[in-house]
Amino acid sequence: MRAVVYTGVGKTEESLRMGEIAKPSPGAHQVLVRVKASAITNMEYMRFGNIGLGRVLNLAMPAAGKPLGVEFAGIVEEIGDGVKGLKKGDAVFGLAKGFIGAWAEYVLANEKEVAPKPDSLSFEQAGALPTGGITALGAVCAAKIRPGQEVLIQGASGGVGHFVVQLAKAYGGIVTAVCSTRNVEMAQGLGADHVIDYKKEDIAGTGKTYDRIIAVNGYHPLSVYKKLLNQGGRYVLIGGTPKALSGMAAGPVRAFGSGKKFGSAAFPFQPKRQRLEELGRLADEGKVKPYIDHIYTPDETAKAIEYVLAEHPQGKVAFRMEF
Repeated sequence: MRAVVYTGVGKTEESLRMGEIAKPSPGAHQVLVRVKASAITNMEYMRFGNIGLGRVLNLAMPAAGKPLGVEFAGIVEEIGDGVKGLKKGDAVFGLAKGFIGAWAEYVLANEKEVAPKPDSLSFEQAGALPTGGITALGAVCAAKIRPGQEVLIQGASGGVGHFVVQLAKAYGGIVTAVCSTRNVEMAQGLGADHVIDYKKEDIAGTGKTYDRIIAVNGYHPLSVYKKLLNQGGRYVLIGGTPKALSGMAAGPVRAFGSGKKFGSAAFPFQPKRQRLEELGRLADEGKVKPYIDHIYTPDETAKAIEYVLAEHPQGKVAFRMEF
C-alpha cells in the first residue's frame, strides 16, 4: 500500500517520503480501515517542531520506516476476530493502533478506539476530531463545568482550544475565550459569549472572575489564575510549558484554605470508544465541529507540517488521503 513514510532523519522534507509498505492485517479486536482523511496532531508537531521533545518522542515511540499519523476517518475494510459493533463498509473515525500509521492507504486500529463517523461531518472534519476532541472533552470533564458557570478558556483558537470552547458551551458554560486579534472572529463563531484579545487586554486586569478556567499551555503564573478564580472555582491546565507544568507542583499549597482547586490535565487523553461516541453525538447535535484551517494531500505532507510550524493555524490542518 502507499504511505507517507517517516525516515527519522533530516529536515521535514527529508524526513518524509512517499513509498510502498506492506498492507497490515487486523488481529483480534482490531479493524483495518481504508483511510479517507487524517490531520496533524501535537504528536507530529513535537517530532518536527522541537528537537529536544522530538528526540524523546522518537525514543519513546520509534517511527522510522513507518507512516506517521495519529487520527483518521475512513471506511472499515476488514475486521479481526471478536470485534463487536463494527462491520466491513462502516464509516468510522478514531485513532491508529499505537498512535501511529494513519498517513497511509490503510490503518490498523483497536476496536475500542474507533467509533461510527458522525453523519454531520465530512471525512476531513471527522478525521480532525479525535485527538483534540478527546483531550478537550477530558479537560472539560475534569473542570466539572455546570450550566450557568462563568468559564475562561485561554488558547481558544488552536487544535485543542477550539474544541474546549465548543464543549464548554455544550455543557452549559458561559464562555469567555482568550485569543489573539486575528482569531477573535473565529472564537465568536465557535459560540464564545465573550472574547478577550490578549494583545489588547490583559485578562488579569479586567476585574472579572470565573468559576472555571481551562488554560491550554498555561502562559500565566498560577498566582494570576488563582486571583481570577471565584471561591470554589477550578483551574485545569492542558499540556503546558515546562514552567507551567513545574508550577502545578505547588498547586495544592497555593490552593490550601482558598476553596479553589488546581489540576493538571496535561494528559487527559483517554482514547475510548465512549468518548469518541460522545463527540460524535455532540457533532450530530450541532454542538461540536472541527475548524479546518487548510486541507492538504499526502504529497503535500512536508508542506503541511511546515505550515503548522510557521503559522500557528486556526483549529486543525487536515489531509484528504488521496494516493
